[in-house]
Amino acid sequence: MNNVKLQAFCLLVEHKKLAPVAEKLHITKPTVSFHIRSIEEEYGIQLFRTNAGGYRLTAAGEGLYHYARQIVQLHKEMGLFIEDLLAGNVGSIRLGASGLPAHIFMPELIHKISTAYPAIQISLIVKTAPEIEELVALHELDFGFIMETKQENPLLVYETIGEDTFVLAFSPQHELASKQTITKADILQYKILLHTSSSSTNHFIEQWLGTQSSMNKIELDSISTIKKMLTFGTTVAFLSASLIGDELATGSLIKKDLADRSLTRKIQFIYSNSRLDSTIDHFVKLAIHELQIQ
Repeated sequence: MNNVKLQAFCLLVEHKKLAPVAEKLHITKPTVSFHIRSIEEEYGIQLFRTNAGGYRLTAAGEGLYHYARQIVQLHKEMGLFIEDLLAGNVGSIRLGASGLPAHIFMPELIHKISTAYPAIQISLIVKTAPEIEELVALHELDFGFIMETKQENPLLVYETIGEDTFVLAFSPQHELASKQTITKADILQYKILLHTSSSSTNHFIEQWLGTQSSMNKIELDSISTIKKMLTFGTTVAFLSASLIGDELATGSLIKKDLADRSLTRKIQFIYSNSRLDSTIDHFVKLAIHELQIQ
């Protein structure tokens, strides 16, 4: 049933006269009467008796009023909920990130969102870049933050928010620590720790080395495990310097800059190209821009 009809009915119960109801709903008195007759005809009942004191409910009207006022109130609350949702005051934001962007951007971004919108529920999952792309394309995530895969999904918008360059990381006790210049052939003499076979990092490094058949590699799904294994002095790994900042500071690991521009990748912010922006969406995009230019 039309909510305006129920509003007219409930207001007429409360005010007992047509004029104040018409004024509150910004309609005419005949229109109020039309709404009441329409309800009576739809249900085949009489809602009011009229006398000098105005409109008085019948027994049937009493029963209908019990439910009608609940419906009107629920409709009002629904409208307020939608307003809050569009304003970013309620709801949720689902974020996804691959390893490095999760480390660089997520703590500060989540802090910004939770501070500005404390009622918003925020979730974050960390997976490989191709997995995050798929989840965003399926609308199972609102926004993603990934290292470029060079295979852009046509359903997504990709915005570059930074760059990252791989360094070769190893222990100060590793044999390569004493070498001034390190070649690809030197690297291929040692076990190389790679971050999962499905990650963009793995694919990127294998392409750069140019030969998968001769690579002695160990694939791991944990950056912390990779860093710990490097300290034993027998393996090497391609990592972002930002991921080993603490280890470089303490001297448990060292890095070698390989001075190769092809080892630089874009950090990308992704979202669906069919997404209709809300207030919270605008806030997230602005926050990302602020983090990008810092």
